[in-house]
Amino acid sequence: MMPFGESLLGQIRAVYLGRGTDKEILRRKVASGGAVTAMLTYALEKGLIDGIVTSKRTKGLEGEAVVARTKEELLETAGNRWSIVPFAARIKAKIEEEDLKKVAVVCLPCQAQFFGQMRDFPILEADFGNRIRYIVSLFCMGTFAFEAFLNYLRVKYGVRAEEIVDIKLTRDFLEIHRESGVLTIPLREAFSYLQTGCLVCSDYTGVWSDISAGFVESEPGWTVIITRNQRGEELVRGAENDGYLELRDGSHVLGEVLKGAREKLARAQRNMAQLL
Repeated sequence: MMPFGESLLGQIRAVYLGRGTDKEILRRKVASGGAVTAMLTYALEKGLIDGIVTSKRTKGLEGEAVVARTKEELLETAGNRWSIVPFAARIKAKIEEEDLKKVAVVCLPCQAQFFGQMRDFPILEADFGNRIRYIVSLFCMGTFAFEAFLNYLRVKYGVRAEEIVDIKLTRDFLEIHRESGVLTIPLREAFSYLQTGCLVCSDYTGVWSDISAGFVESEPGWTVIITRNQRGEELVRGAENDGYLELRDGSHVLGEVLKGAREKLARAQRNMAQLL
């Protein structure tokens, strides 16, 4: 289904706050409520899909595209990546290597547009959109230009890539987690090292997805879930009905999500104006 672009957030069917009911998921998914992991675990265990293509951190900020077929494999992909993974280039190979017929893809808004267009408007013999059952997009303010960002951390803060355990976003700061402690960097400073394409991207939530997911400051421990069509709604509700997911109404946080979307649009407009 093509999003209508009625607003910065695209087509919206429902907005929820969700969190997994599995204690192991909640323990590992510290950034939010683990709702994406919970609903995709449900999809795997109920046979709605035979695999999930997502990204996994390998070392430092580096990551790779992987296929998860179980809850444990999915949990291994937990955590933010903050650097672009050559996802679209690898997904076709992964699907063929693993002989996947029904997959869920967890991706960024730019990648959701690529997969959504390919699924809804296949035009090439090489397309594999018919194998994509669900597209889940994560909220995204951008990914870093890998080498430039690591060089900035090394030169200004003395942080080496291999020291980085995790990176978390707060309202105004980026937290660099290391074994030796947490380094807090102002977002305005860190965002100077985003990839060029991210600087002109205006999609914060992934309007081409079936489900968008992220978090807001006012509801720690919960995942904001936006369903965009019947397919996404059935997945979320099915996970709730079978006890994988706890849901609350999330309409009151839509303003916070919209604020993030407006900030990303404004940044894109400023940068586009400079380019033109």
